[in-house]
Amino acid sequence: MTLPVPPLPTPRAPVVQGIDINNALVIDHANKYQLLLANISQNITQQNATIIANPFNTAPLCLYLGFYWPAAAETATITVGDKAGANIPLTFTQPLTPGANLVPVAGLIPGVINVITLETSFATTQYEYTTGALPPTDADSPTGFQKFPVISLDKPIADPASLAPGLYFTTHFNRYNLAIDYQAVVRWYTTQEIPSYNMLRLPDGHFISGAQNFDAYKTLYEFDIMGRVWTVYKLDNELHHSLSLRPNGQLVAGSEYSGLRPDGTHSVEDGVTFIDLATGYETAYYDMNYVMDRNRPTRPSAADATLNDWLHINQCYVNETNQLLVCSSRHQSAVFGVDLATSQLVFIMGNHENWSADYAEYLLTPCDENNIPLTWSADELNEKYWNWGQHNAIEVANSNTGFLDISLFNNGNYRSNDDAKSVESINNQSRIDHFRIDLTAKTVSKLSEIPGDNKGYSSLCGAKEIQANGNIVVHYGGATFDEKGQAITCDPGFSDIIYEGWGETAEGILPLQEISGSGEILLAVTFRSGRPKSLAVDGAGFRYDMTAFRVYKMPLFY
Repeated sequence: MTLPVPPLPTPRAPVVQGIDINNALVIDHANKYQLLLANISQNITQQNATIIANPFNTAPLCLYLGFYWPAAAETATITVGDKAGANIPLTFTQPLTPGANLVPVAGLIPGVINVITLETSFATTQYEYTTGALPPTDADSPTGFQKFPVISLDKPIADPASLAPGLYFTTHFNRYNLAIDYQAVVRWYTTQEIPSYNMLRLPDGHFISGAQNFDAYKTLYEFDIMGRVWTVYKLDNELHHSLSLRPNGQLVAGSEYSGLRPDGTHSVEDGVTFIDLATGYETAYYDMNYVMDRNRPTRPSAADATLNDWLHINQCYVNETNQLLVCSSRHQSAVFGVDLATSQLVFIMGNHENWSADYAEYLLTPCDENNIPLTWSADELNEKYWNWGQHNAIEVANSNTGFLDISLFNNGNYRSNDDAKSVESINNQSRIDHFRIDLTAKTVSKLSEIPGDNKGYSSLCGAKEIQANGNIVVHYGGATFDEKGQAITCDPGFSDIIYEGWGETAEGILPLQEISGSGEILLAVTFRSGRPKSLAVDGAGFRYDMTAFRVYKMPLFY
């Protein structure tokens, strides 16, 4: 039996989609920059530089040093620390050009006297600036919600040299984008005028992000570390989850038909869009309704059946070596690949149960790390091997044609299609898995697995990033607990089986760790909302307290 040939990936006709060339915020930020630059006269030198703090009112731990540079272009070295010497100094470089300069400085420390040291060929100059406190947390109000997280350092690093370089960048749903250092001190954040959810950094150091509270994922902001908004993209359909970038500059993102589909039906989060960031226009759309098994039961599932959220693509990227579009489907607990040119299905990685016969040839055979097929029972494979409700399917470099390596945040929802055999959230754990797929042999090998503990069980969200030194930064972005300290689930009966012993409250308590390649925890930090939520105070969605969808380790400036 063979699957029907899917339609070729083609762009949908734009309605409002494209760059918002008249966006008031973009115009305002551009005008502010030009006005600030115009005010730098030859009398303002390195010695009496103008400090312009939070110039766009969107990044409070940033400032410009404004001064006139009378010499040839060169590179300046900048160090940011505090007057008391209690915090980690951050050092970076910035270019100077002849004439007026606005030198970007980021990494300020909140609530203290900061000392900024600028070294050039002319002199070494220090400037002082006192920053304000961080924004309020949920704990600061009886009904506080979607405010700044409470951050604690649980395990300090014994040897900072063992860590990968950079700051820990994360983004919490409809809250804040932020970065902390290895002492868990906030060194950068954007205000809530900037979307926080699926933040991606671009090769030029800018960021791009959308969010649910910005036109229901139909607006993307491109902004820089200083909080300046450069571009706003208007979208016809939601970009509801991950963003990734191809080498040719195309943005790859999960999409859908946010109204009715062309055939008059409705479904969500079941397509992938390619967007040209130079224009904002869609260049291709992959409609997975014609690719995957629409009749297969979901596991986990959406609590609202009217959404018809049967696939729930939460990550997608292009494997350039094999010219495959790789997608993570949370509600099918599967990662699948389609041919980039034709949309035809190539493989499915996930448990083998409940697929129609047409899909049998695409299911990968599970193998050990030596690519030898396992003889485990289906129940053993479900509990110990397969991905369930996974997020953050990211490519691990492998340039060998016919193979691809994938790193997963394996949430582990249920770990069975049978409620009687499923793992309760109070006993579950999320894991970091590294799989290798052999496209010719149609096999998948689990090369490594790093289990979390129950403190990190995330019934939704979660992310990790492999560092150049082999370390892994992981954020258990959906870890939520009741007043008894028990791990709970976001949608009982849909994201996990119901446990009758859960308490009455829910608080997001999200571990962030840097671990070695073998799984040793080197550094541990906790982000929490600060106020447990309840049905009585916060309504039916109280279990969705605080979540994190992305984590990176990277420098302030590229």
